Amino acid sequence: MVKGYHLLDKEKYMHKPQMVTQEEINQIYQERLNGVSSFKTNLYPLLTDKNGTQTNHYPIFFVYLPEIVKLESDLRDNSNKIKELSKNLPGIAKQQFLNSLLVSEIAYTNRIEGVETDRGEISTIIRENEENSQRPFHKRLQSTIRMYQETQSDHLIKIEQLKDFRDIYNTLLEGEIDSDKLPNGKLFRDELPEGERLRIGDALHTVHIPPQTEKDINEALSSLIEFMNDDELPSIYKSLITHFFFENTHPFLDGNGRMGRYLLSTYISHKYDHFTGFSIATAIHSRVQTYYRIFKEADKTENYAELTLFILEMLKILVAQQEEIVTTLTDDKQQLEEIKANISQQIKDIDGSYDKVAFYAILLYLGESKLFASNKELAILDRDIIQLNSKENSISIRRTKMALDKLEKLGWIRKINSRPKQHEIILK
Repeated sequence: MVKGYHLLDKEKYMHKPQMVTQEEINQIYQERLNGVSSFKTNLYPLLTDKNGTQTNHYPIFFVYLPEIVKLESDLRDNSNKIKELSKNLPGIAKQQFLNSLLVSEIAYTNRIEGVETDRGEISTIIRENEENSQRPFHKRLQSTIRMYQETQSDHLIKIEQLKDFRDIYNTLLEGEIDSDKLPNGKLFRDELPEGERLRIGDALHTVHIPPQTEKDINEALSSLIEFMNDDELPSIYKSLITHFFFENTHPFLDGNGRMGRYLLSTYISHKYDHFTGFSIATAIHSRVQTYYRIFKEADKTENYAELTLFILEMLKILVAQQEEIVTTLTDDKQQLEEIKANISQQIKDIDGSYDKVAFYAILLYLGESKLFASNKELAILDRDIIQLNSKENSISIRRTKMALDKLEKLGWIRKINSRPKQHEIILK
């Protein structure tokens, strides 16, 4: 929390022994809403008060607190640090680190929804998608992973009509949604059978009650499209407000959280960097109670659709994750230099009859892979090494294969897979 700044539902308790009246709360609200440091949107979320009464009469707004401005600056500075650190990484290392982040991102965005996913399975699909870009989807998660991978092309998804939301949903979550949880309206969900009401929460507690009809969802998302395509607001604030409003509207029966985090991920990947973009669900998962709390607070009528502290806390979550990435990349860069030095020393000490050039290239690729790939399913294959040696080092296929055999016999590498053939370095 920011010292001296509170959500409006807490404000009346901050001036004891005398309670603040509702009239005074309303005055504080108007001062915040119309202040020179505030930004007011055209988005009207559905809010619920403590008695269960709902309203959508308050526009989303936030106040540019100094802490928020500082965090936005930190986010951009960290993104620049990440870009600079990653720019100096070899191609294999950079891609494998991104893929490792993506494995965690997919695993955590599912886990937040109570869906457990095997990391090895995710890694295998990432590799298959890279090697067979035109292969039809056939595995669970394959479409989801491909959608995330496509964000690396720097092509920003444009949402200009309601159908675009549904198209993204269909592709992102292909095969992931049970048939009885697919949208029951033309594009989105519609009213449930008489006597039933969609609510978000567990068996005992309701966290939020979203719009109940497709007509209301259409109206809400139409205003969101207008907001998303207006460039008046800086990117990060727009993306966080969009994230909140999409989740508040909850246009589908299932998969809203996964789609909302995907939209946030792809937007930040485009506007900042892919490393930050591929760490959204990871960041949220590590601070998931804060994430749930700020959504719950922002959904209260008593807070008048103010997102100041929602934005503040989300920025803290993202900046903290970036700092972990910066630390990891800095440490890995140092370790990579040590690996290079060790490889050079090992090769320097062997008999001159060995192919030292091929040895060095192979060991370096394997060293990078061991350091940056999070599991063997992501690690470099022999065929990748052969291709890279041919393309980048002018080393023939035959020469690379012979060098791999000799390195294995020397005990410098070991085979960890036969089909496809794969080795790992034994670091000394």
